[in-house]
Amino acid sequence: MESTREADLLGFISIERTNDSEGYIGALMVTDYRGYPQEFRATTAVRPTLVQKALYGSQLDHYVGIQLCARNLIQQVQRKPVVYLVASVELLDLAAEVGPDVLAIWVPGESIARSTAGTDLKSKAGNRPLVYEARIAERADESRIIGFVESCATSFDLIEAFERMKNALHLLGQEDKKFS
Repeated sequence: MESTREADLLGFISIERTNDSEGYIGALMVTDYRGYPQEFRATTAVRPTLVQKALYGSQLDHYVGIQLCARNLIQQVQRKPVVYLVASVELLDLAAEVGPDVLAIWVPGESIARSTAGTDLKSKAGNRPLVYEARIAERADESRIIGFVESCATSFDLIEAFERMKNALHLLGQEDKKFS
């Protein structure tokens, strides 16, 4: 029988711009506590029309990222993680829109939009301190979830997982134009 740590999964969601910067591609990766991928999914390129760009204005990135990319990926994922990590504070709105617990993580000193300050996250992997902002539905679950993320952060570099996803999307785009 698996221990709780071995059975718990960590999710990563990333929204990237297409190669021509005219569209968006969403990616979701589920890993075990060591950072080993268990599932990976990506949307095909979402390319808003000129009319959509005009109508959504400054809300376009938010709408496409959450409603068209992340929502679909979360609904399709087979292996449900304990929490989703995102590299953009805007994606914290997933918690309210879709329902999962979400943590935005970043390296202190890096510019991250909308955030004034974060809470330190204990991390030993990659020798990078991390900061987070959380949207957790049940207050009683917060310490367990943060503890699990910190435990994972001692096994692998959480920020590097986003870099792996970006590389995978780049490779997908080279193989199939639907992803570029």
